[in-house]
Amino acid sequence: MAGLKKMWEDTGRKTIVYQRIGMPGAGYDGSIHPFKNEFDEPICMSDYMFDNLKRLITSQPYIEDFCKYAGEVVDIDFDLIRQERYTNQPRGSLNRWFNYVFPQMASDLSQPYLNVKAKKNDKIIINFTQRYRNHLINYFFLKEHQDRIVFAGLENERDLFCRTWDLDIPRLEVDDFYQLAAWIKGCKFFLGNQSFCFQLAEAMKVNRILELFPMMPNVIPIGNGGYDFYHQGSLDYYFNKLAK
Repeated sequence: MAGLKKMWEDTGRKTIVYQRIGMPGAGYDGSIHPFKNEFDEPICMSDYMFDNLKRLITSQPYIEDFCKYAGEVVDIDFDLIRQERYTNQPRGSLNRWFNYVFPQMASDLSQPYLNVKAKKNDKIIINFTQRYRNHLINYFFLKEHQDRIVFAGLENERDLFCRTWDLDIPRLEVDDFYQLAAWIKGCKFFLGNQSFCFQLAEAMKVNRILELFPMMPNVIPIGNGGYDFYHQGSLDYYFNKLAK
């Protein structure tokens, strides 16, 4: 999205984004994929995800439309990002890969490249998926802050996180990913692991704390308000700093 915004700024031309549905997904051994096809195989994008993304993507001033791919001829094939040498797992931060394959899209990633209308709130939004986790980190300390915390994510993810750390945290319920982005933009700060929700926080440059996945740290905060950690002491420091 940052690259498409940059091209719009340089040329004045908006983008029609064609999204493949049902492309096979890949991950490390033992990783859990929440979205699968009818054969129980992981996929990168489902119809559910596309429908929830539609309003968020088309609301950006540099996007003309967001459509399901049906064989159209395209100017830029983003599939190349995962096919070129050195631009695939586990090399480097995901949000820089497009720069290496499409240099005309190189942009200042420290600046916001996603914008939504949002109201300020005093909630701390957290999100933790079942993969890309640092299992040495302890989250029992959140109990003393749980009246300020809302969990954004799937219901089973919230339930598992609360059971693991003896927490009682409500789940954020939204109509689509535009509403999700609006909640994240308006929150006190965001805490999570390498996930879609963190990428929303990163794209909008809200105050954000990232639990890095030691095996594959391919999501790195860039710009003001972004903190990442491997160790408990760093998490405690950043959380207390932003929670004031």
